[in-house]
Amino acid sequence: MVDVSKLTITFDELGMDASFVKQAKLLGLRTIADALSVNADKLKTKNAFTYMWYADLLNLLKDHDLLRDFQRNQL
Repeated sequence: MVDVSKLTITFDELGMDASFVKQAKLLGLRTIADALSVNADKLKTKNAFTYMWYADLLNLLKDHDLLRDFQRNQL
């Protein structure tokens, strides 16, 4: 079950480095809720997307026990 208190936390508030936050904003993502609701296939087509950034996002979601929720939303 998703801890809804985590969903509105911004990447900046989570202490992510400035380059991650900047790239996320370029991709239209500011919060964990944004990340959980994004379509990964569409995200990958954006100019600001990199697989290094995506790996950091997946690690962040894993650290907050939200990776399975993200994966489930991709189906």
